[in-house]
Amino acid sequence: MDLKKYESIRPLAPEEVQEAIQFLTSLEPLRAIYESLHLDQSWDELLQVLATCRCVEDFKLKVSSHWVKHIMHQCCSSVELTGLEHIAKEEAYTYISNHRDIILDSAFLNVLLADKGAKFPEIAIGDNLMLYPWIEILVKLNGSFLVRRNLQGREVLLAARLLSEYMHDAIAEEKSLWIAQREGRSKDSTDKTQPALLKMLALGAKSRHPLEALTPLRIVPVTCSYEYDPCDYLKAQEMQHKRDIEGFKKSPADDGINMRTGLFGWKGRVSFHIGRPLNELIASSGSKSEAYDTPEVIAARIDKEIHSNYKLYPINYIALDQLEGKKLGLYNYTAEEEAKTFEYIESRIDLVELQDGVTPDRAFLRQCLLTMYANPVRSLLQAKGEGLESSIG
Repeated sequence: MDLKKYESIRPLAPEEVQEAIQFLTSLEPLRAIYESLHLDQSWDELLQVLATCRCVEDFKLKVSSHWVKHIMHQCCSSVELTGLEHIAKEEAYTYISNHRDIILDSAFLNVLLADKGAKFPEIAIGDNLMLYPWIEILVKLNGSFLVRRNLQGREVLLAARLLSEYMHDAIAEEKSLWIAQREGRSKDSTDKTQPALLKMLALGAKSRHPLEALTPLRIVPVTCSYEYDPCDYLKAQEMQHKRDIEGFKKSPADDGINMRTGLFGWKGRVSFHIGRPLNELIASSGSKSEAYDTPEVIAARIDKEIHSNYKLYPINYIALDQLEGKKLGLYNYTAEEEAKTFEYIESRIDLVELQDGVTPDRAFLRQCLLTMYANPVRSLLQAKGEGLESSIG
């Protein structure tokens, strides 16, 4: 791989790791942030471990994976990984998943895969989240590669091509990758893969046929399911702002709040499922590969695999019943679980803080929250060819 060509977006090379660590540990605010987390290692003990890191994999294995496990233990009641039978642990893949949390979707998956002996995936992350220069250094130290956003004109195509070429070269060098199915998180949990993402991924291949161009990436759909989304009320809050304020856009400060809330908020049960690789899905579909001649058709097949493997919880079924105005009988939840869900939804609405002059619309916010918890049920039923009406009929 031409490291110079990808210098602006790639993770750190081994020879760059110690210089980055020296810079980061010289920043007093970072020490304060670290010590506020109350991890098992003291700052001085951390410095001793960091001195032994010679590459990105060292940092992930010796340092960041322990931070992620701390969050798992503090902020989740359980975290599971299923579907390992669909991959070979020694092979490299491009994992494409639905997107719930800005940081933890990929961080959790990294740790879960590594604990099972599979490769650490490199992580695609938008440069809009690089709120300070040191964040970019830290995420590159942790094996992330950058997706350039907010570009104009010809810069958009050039950045997309560079990113795609990097991903193709990385897979050719047996490095696994992770990228979300769309830019940004799905606010209503419909979780649709953007065809534009697949078009970007195809740019780095020689073939112009979409499926042939994507085949070398060895795409594997991954489903992540959170019982509770810590940022649910922030997503609902953003929906009302967009409804009531023309041209509303989140600020960098808003991104920071979303990252912190996602990291340290309660998630309950969390599940990741590795789906069947896209190449196998298409080969076993009974359709000729020529049928997959557009990014839209390929995206739909990825979505079906993601949606089919949701792990659903009582809150999902209760939210759907509330929206439908009746008990559909899809899941036999208890009165206690129902009451707990109602209490939870109202408590999340209480957290919403709108800009001056905007009054919280509790009915609208409640609808938003119920919808984001109900939609995975709808999508799973549709993916299995059942549909809501046939499932309750």
